[in-house]
Amino acid sequence: MNLPLRLDGHNQPDLPPQYYLDNRIYTDQHVFELENEKILAGTWRFMCHASELKETFDYRLVQLGGHELILLRDEDGALQGFYNSCAHRGARILRQPAGKLDEGRMTCFYHLWSYDYRGRCTTVSQPAGYQHSTVKKENTSLKSVRVESIFDLVFVCLNDDAEPLEDFLGESTIEAMRVPFGTAELEVFHIHQTEIECNWKLFVETNCEGYHELLHLLNRTTAVAQQAYRSRQWRMHRNGHLSFDVAKIEYEDLNYAKRGANVLPGMETNGHVVVNLFPDMMLNCRSTVVRLDSLIPVSSDKTILECRGLGLAGDSDAVRAMRINHHNQVWGPTGVNLAEDLWAVQSQMQNMLNGNSRYSVIAREEEGPMSDASLRNFYSEWSRLTGIQAHQPV
Repeated sequence: MNLPLRLDGHNQPDLPPQYYLDNRIYTDQHVFELENEKILAGTWRFMCHASELKETFDYRLVQLGGHELILLRDEDGALQGFYNSCAHRGARILRQPAGKLDEGRMTCFYHLWSYDYRGRCTTVSQPAGYQHSTVKKENTSLKSVRVESIFDLVFVCLNDDAEPLEDFLGESTIEAMRVPFGTAELEVFHIHQTEIECNWKLFVETNCEGYHELLHLLNRTTAVAQQAYRSRQWRMHRNGHLSFDVAKIEYEDLNYAKRGANVLPGMETNGHVVVNLFPDMMLNCRSTVVRLDSLIPVSSDKTILECRGLGLAGDSDAVRAMRINHHNQVWGPTGVNLAEDLWAVQSQMQNMLNGNSRYSVIAREEEGPMSDASLRNFYSEWSRLTGIQAHQPV
């Protein structure tokens, strides 16, 4: 007996290929290795905010595509980036996650080779032992990486052939970022990391589709329930970037205070700005405070989420306390939305790993914030870079 094809998560959906995903894109090791090469290490990735490297010789260790890198501010105020690996025998040069170089020097603990803030070798210990070879400090250095920034957002790319950062972002994306990131001097007041038992793309999806706002009490009450909010649209930009139309959030409907005092420059009372930069960064401003999300994919089923809270540089103690309170109402380790997102993506991943879920559907077509067009935009760019079709990856 032939039964009609059912949508059950196990059988291939009777849909156009761009409207569904084969969940092996989240679990297959070959897929992860390919996207690590082509996307995670091959495109511009956000690493930190410039306020984290305020002073000369401040440094920070960051992770990109499985590589540990050093970012630092040199004596001219420019940002430099290097692999955290000694040119001699590959030991880590810096071992603390952040700090300040002593007189601009970095010394490898293993054999005491030293480098300056431009990555140039300044000391080869016991150099006489190399007199019959080409090993000399003058031709030795740390391997540098490309570092560029926009609006104090610091990006790194390991692909020497990639286009410049501003070209990668494009004019329309940069314009969507301008308020508040290009109109205010911001600084980081909070950083935390959360280890998530899921593929990195599942968390990206929570940041670039509006349908899941139904998950969150805060969003259901202060946004989705408002008629004006239902006209909010996702805007697609080149290279897979997205922006969400500016909207107003009715915090008072959940007994939160209106966000009308000390709003960030260019923002409106209760205003909300969201921009997603391919492949994994979200810029989210709720009128008075900013959240930046970025990801460190560890394996196909493990991801580190890095979240930053930002306020206005020069805030008084009272204003900064207000911004932190607004941040923590929604975000941060104690915010309600992050915990709910983690429950969702980890439950998805569990069913994908055990075979309970083979296919996912991204078929919503509608005017407003709940269309899946934003997800289809992401996977179109993902497929272009990896050469893999998301509906048939293996």
